[in-house]
Amino acid sequence: MMASERRQAPRVTERVMLDLRDATAEFRAETNNLSTIGAYCTLDRFLPPMTKLQLQFELPDGQRRVRVRGEGVVVRVEPVIASAERGGYHVGIFFTEMTEHDRSAIARFVRQRLAARPSTP
Repeated sequence: MMASERRQAPRVTERVMLDLRDATAEFRAETNNLSTIGAYCTLDRFLPPMTKLQLQFELPDGQRRVRVRGEGVVVRVEPVIASAERGGYHVGIFFTEMTEHDRSAIARFVRQRLAARPSTP
């Protein structure tokens, strides 16, 4: 039996800086990939699963930049050892609250990036 694809939305491998805030601190993360329902990013700190986050980031949209805001929750955390001195975490964030306008901006960005890439077999 073949495993079915679990992804619910197309995603694009793209580096976007996220400004995040949990109940105690503000910090930044860089996305590894992005979709309309979430982001997979790299952080220099541990966030436990189910941590609620406020988030905002900017995406290019033609000649302008669109600011996206919303809320999310940490759904996955994987430690990453970059070097003996430096570690980090790959974190999956599911977007729980976001306006339709902001989700549409992400969808446009993902479609544009996917259309610009050559398809691979």
